[in-house]
Amino acid sequence: MATCTLLILISDRQHSWSIEQIREEIYETLINEAAANLSTTEEGEAILNIGEAENLTQDDVLKKVHDLAPNVLADHVNDTDRKLNDTCAHYVNPYDVKYNNIMWQVQKMPRETYLLFNAYFDNRTALTGEGSFVRILVIIDRQEPSNKSFCQLWFANKPEPTISNVSRTDFLWYKEWGNDKSPYQPYLFSCAVPASLEMVPESVSLVANPCDNATNNLRAMNFKHQPLVSVKLVEWIEMHKILGADKIFIYELQVHPNTTRVLDYYKAQGLVEVTKLALPGSAPNVPDLMALYMSERTFGIQCPLELIQYTDCLLKNMNLFEFIVAVDVDEVILPLKVDNWYDLIYKVAIPKHKKRTEGIASFVARNVHFMDDTDEYQDWTQGIPKYMHMLQNVHRNASHMEIGDSIKCFHNTDYVLALHNHYARHCLGNYCPDVDFDLEDAHLQHYCLGRKKSECQRKRGKDLVEDTSIWRFKDKLIPATQKVLRAVGIL
Repeated sequence: MATCTLLILISDRQHSWSIEQIREEIYETLINEAAANLSTTEEGEAILNIGEAENLTQDDVLKKVHDLAPNVLADHVNDTDRKLNDTCAHYVNPYDVKYNNIMWQVQKMPRETYLLFNAYFDNRTALTGEGSFVRILVIIDRQEPSNKSFCQLWFANKPEPTISNVSRTDFLWYKEWGNDKSPYQPYLFSCAVPASLEMVPESVSLVANPCDNATNNLRAMNFKHQPLVSVKLVEWIEMHKILGADKIFIYELQVHPNTTRVLDYYKAQGLVEVTKLALPGSAPNVPDLMALYMSERTFGIQCPLELIQYTDCLLKNMNLFEFIVAVDVDEVILPLKVDNWYDLIYKVAIPKHKKRTEGIASFVARNVHFMDDTDEYQDWTQGIPKYMHMLQNVHRNASHMEIGDSIKCFHNTDYVLALHNHYARHCLGNYCPDVDFDLEDAHLQHYCLGRKKSECQRKRGKDLVEDTSIWRFKDKLIPATQKVLRAVGIL
């Protein structure tokens, strides 16, 4: 099983800055960086210290590019003569791709602009019987595409593209949620791969007409199975490791240096994989200003962008794991009778709901909020370090949230096509059937960070109950967390 999370703007201190303060901070940073790279000649003239270039081989460069932007075909820079004909459907060399904020590729359509994130080869044919597809994650600057579009599929050792129309267009947002004026509308496009070719495409370009010369060329990713605050993040990762998460995928926009040390440690262990992000389009990617922008436009950009990241995580890992769990770093799906996720699924949920679990897309955990109030009441639990946030905060709302409200799920990679934060957004079939865990078996422990949200403001009394279910894991969780904190120099 794998866990996906979107790690945005984690800091080890709270910011309450005005726009003027942020501008001053940015200006001071730029001045300091410029000064650090300047020296003077004997005549007093300023010169810029470029420094010696790294002694990298071509393979080293290709690996660095792939690590930063895996959708870029850096190994195809010499492909300059592939095309459908002299004027039509030319192969897009990586040097000629129109990029946006490193991670995105741009394609102008007749009435809108597409920002393309990644493409994926999907050969899950058993359920649909329709053959293989290339799936493309796209942000569009209007709510609905104004015209049909096509895929130019490029195959190894084949000089011309194979043209395939976009046969399925899935809007990852709900129109009923509003946000119709936002220039960031998330979509998943699907193009069929002709079965007669019996090949996996190397890359794909998305265009308005079959003969268009594109400005995008995405690697068709085909992954095959091979034989918060920093302290809170460590506790969260170690808890998921104990529960049986095989891999944790984190999407990072901006983090504190302490958090970077934590992530680097787990990357070296092979437990965590980090994908760097940039905001698409004209959204600001200046550190700290980006934080302010995201906090003020959560609904307009952060929420739609999350659908791109979660679906990216699903499609990259659909052949690697049986289940994907999309959770935030203040959440954990906790089994209440067994000690790990595997037993929760295969020994509890499936036997209990046997008649309903055939073809199930998701197993659903209902949400309940745990208050961040131990510091307020000063009733710390002896024997548990104060910095163990989940273990110390054990007072939760007496009632769980309604069925379907702010849920989190185990998503079956055999059936799910696209993810929302809380549920499967689209499936390979016509709908996405799910099964709720009984509350006696599991729930989603959602930890409040402070008291700002309305659901996090309840006081001790009839509205709250003490729930120490997580203490079953403390003898493993405490030493595991401390070991990592010492290793990264935080303890």
